[in-house]
Amino acid sequence: MARQQFPVGSASGNGEEADRAPLSPTVPPSPRRSSEPQPRQLSPLLVWAVVFCDIGTSVYYVPGILHSQVGALAPLFIIATVIGFVPLAVKYQEICWRNPEGGGVVSVATKAFTPRWGVFGGFLILVSYFFTIAISSVSGLHYLATIFPPLRTYIVTSTVGALIFLATINIIGIRESALLSLTMAVAALLVDLVVIGVTVVSIGPPEWETILRHVTLGQEVSWYTFLVGFAGAWLAFSGLESISQLSPAMRAPIKSTARNGMILVVVSILCTSPLLSLFSVALLPDPLKVQEPERFISHLGAMWGGVPVELAVVGTASVLLLFAANTGIIGAYHVFLALASGGFFPQAITWRNRRFGTPHLAIGVATFIPIAVVIATQAHLEVLADLYVFGLLGAFVMSSAGLDMIRWRLRQRHVGFWIGVLTTGMVAVAWAVNIVEKFHATIFGGALVAVGMLISVTAQQGRFADLFYGIPLVARLTSRRILEAEREAEEIPHLVSLSEASELLPLYPSRTLVAVRGRNLRLIDEAIAREKGWGGNVIYALYVEERPGLFVGTEAQQPDEEGIITLRFAAKAAQRQGFELIPVWTVSYNAAEAIARAAEILEVDTVMMGVSRRSAIYHLLRGHVVNGLTRRLPPSCHLLLFN
Repeated sequence: MARQQFPVGSASGNGEEADRAPLSPTVPPSPRRSSEPQPRQLSPLLVWAVVFCDIGTSVYYVPGILHSQVGALAPLFIIATVIGFVPLAVKYQEICWRNPEGGGVVSVATKAFTPRWGVFGGFLILVSYFFTIAISSVSGLHYLATIFPPLRTYIVTSTVGALIFLATINIIGIRESALLSLTMAVAALLVDLVVIGVTVVSIGPPEWETILRHVTLGQEVSWYTFLVGFAGAWLAFSGLESISQLSPAMRAPIKSTARNGMILVVVSILCTSPLLSLFSVALLPDPLKVQEPERFISHLGAMWGGVPVELAVVGTASVLLLFAANTGIIGAYHVFLALASGGFFPQAITWRNRRFGTPHLAIGVATFIPIAVVIATQAHLEVLADLYVFGLLGAFVMSSAGLDMIRWRLRQRHVGFWIGVLTTGMVAVAWAVNIVEKFHATIFGGALVAVGMLISVTAQQGRFADLFYGIPLVARLTSRRILEAEREAEEIPHLVSLSEASELLPLYPSRTLVAVRGRNLRLIDEAIAREKGWGGNVIYALYVEERPGLFVGTEAQQPDEEGIITLRFAAKAAQRQGFELIPVWTVSYNAAEAIARAAEILEVDTVMMGVSRRSAIYHLLRGHVVNGLTRRLPPSCHLLLFN
């Protein structure tokens, strides 16, 4: 499937373009996609399996974490959160078919608001991924410690080792399959149902009375306490957003596949998570709940089903949790790649391992941050949960509000729309309460998002590339690669490399350089009129092909077809007026750098670029190229933006 991209940093000569349609702007690529075409093979059952392997892991650690925070009220809050979980699930299945290219919150926020809001949503989901990785791996090792007690002393060290192992297998290129997800999801669901079944069969009237008492405790809860518990309980449904990343691989029609897959997810969760939480909090002994809150479900299985059920829970829980951590690594590094493809992250993050072809830097960063978090928090699950909820609820709010905005523009203001607005309100209130109540988590999570946004602005303006390519050794290698690329262009008829153009300068002097991209007849006409006004008879038209990864691979690359077509169009347009136009092609890591270099080599006093009345995407591009040119052009050279 073709990847949609921002044409970041290329010289703009597109001319007049229609204003952005409200519902179909260019959006960043899907965080979970690769560049290869993907067959649409996921049936509703496989969609359920992949999502359940993510959302189904929450039940293993959420009851214990929530009990540590709100005590016996934990099951009540999880049950209350179901009121928001179901309509939010409905909205996420709609997000799938409205965004068949994938992208989740990034795509929704971009289409509903602006690309910057899409990037903001991307960093929120990144924060969520980081803590998914951390909390899942820590929790998985706690469950393993049931079988291997010495692990309890080395949870931090073991977690770091496990994450390094997961990063290694991702660099090698091992991938999770949907069939493996199906096997694991079915096993986990069956074990969950067995635990519920043996508990229901084994308990008597005293236990049922205890359970009923826990259900009715909410009558004495204040509104603020309820809101705090309600905000924290959303952690029980983390992983719901993963379905929106699967739409590129869903079997057509996506609408029915997403709907049926989500129905299976909702039914599975409603049949397991609330009951397991209620039974474990109500029935486990208080000393055990205080001393070992990390393994509520395995203790519940051992209490009523004996060692075989306990081992079944430990086996499925530990494997599924580590599987979820690996899924988080994959999701995080795909977000990095998507942001870099959109020009909102340093291009170095996309560099691939020469042996395995995997983006090892992106995988390394996606693993290093969770490792640092685990070490900093000493694998404390309650702290990790607070940090996790910040990004999770933020992504929920952005996705839900974005879909509301899209429905509003489409005038779909039926009952479902207002239920969706109410759902957005519930999630927004939960996020707001969490922001206030979990102050340290807000500071840390907000700082991560703020740093990410700062990086995105800096990367979009080309500052990281300037620093990197300004290193003397890198600059020399870059010049060499540019010359190699231009030699490839010299073999194409009627195409002149920048080095060749410099040799033609004594014979064809000109005051005007036109930076072109796309067919723009009015720009060419304006440049010719300007040069004629100065008594000249030649203009230079420059097409810059950006290749940020100049050092990725050593194979020669031919100029792309768009550049050849654009320059030939410009030459024919000038020829029809009896004017000489020299089509110049070059390559660079940054279009502004190449245009400024060409202006200096060709000794022109004016650079002309086409602009148009476009959306926020254009303004981002203009900031990247035009701002770069204002810093690089010689003082005697003027920049004209032609509309």
